[in-house]
Amino acid sequence: MLTGLAVHGQAHEAATLFHDMWRSGLKPDGITFTAVLTACRSMGLVTEAWEYFDNMEAKYGVAPTAEHHACMVDLLAWRRYLDEAMAFIQRSPADPGASSWGALPLLTGCAIYGNLDLAESAARHLFKLEPHNSANYLAMMSLYEQHQMFDEAESLKYAMEARGVDARPGWSWTQVGRSVHVFEVDGGSPPYPETPEIYGEMSRLVSQIRMVGYVPDTGCVAYDVPEEEKERLLLCHTENLGSSNSLVLSSGG
Repeated sequence: MLTGLAVHGQAHEAATLFHDMWRSGLKPDGITFTAVLTACRSMGLVTEAWEYFDNMEAKYGVAPTAEHHACMVDLLAWRRYLDEAMAFIQRSPADPGASSWGALPLLTGCAIYGNLDLAESAARHLFKLEPHNSANYLAMMSLYEQHQMFDEAESLKYAMEARGVDARPGWSWTQVGRSVHVFEVDGGSPPYPETPEIYGEMSRLVSQIRMVGYVPDTGCVAYDVPEEEKERLLLCHTENLGSSNSLVLSSGG
């Protein structure tokens, strides 16, 4: 029940249930606290999350694990407490299993908010702990590209190749009726007969949302190309292709 409330963003309801359980004599365990901290993360409740985390062992006798630490770092990074997240990582257990969890959420938060210096620190930590995890390299490359630091991004790409890191292409899938449609990153040309209609639908949607103030975030495009080409490449994102394909098929074309 707690987990269900957590994944649906019902943080206050999860907190009420937690305290009802405690008052009725049910002792919380690690899974219970993962659910409660996840609920706090979904609603951005930093103060409440700290209260649960700090009382885990002192009041409830549950030792925090790497998963609980990760929940806290993810919350702090998401709420833009990036320096606090780094300090939390540094004072947490120093074994590899307990330190890699925090750096990736922090790196992701730095990428969202553009904190390059802190991102580089987190990335260096991750490259040592997980030298073959492509997600770490790709997150840092994306941040370099947002800052127009294409040489640094290219250097990371070469480092991946030298270390044999396999960067598998991203993909998205949608279901229309009983059919599942998969779109992979392949240069923007999915092998579907409805491809012209898909791009036509995307263009129509973009035109509509531009009218209400939408501005494409071309800073996340991983190529040093003109602005117009960056906007075109944004349309090729697999999530956009999948969503537009669903609209085309749902409307019968």
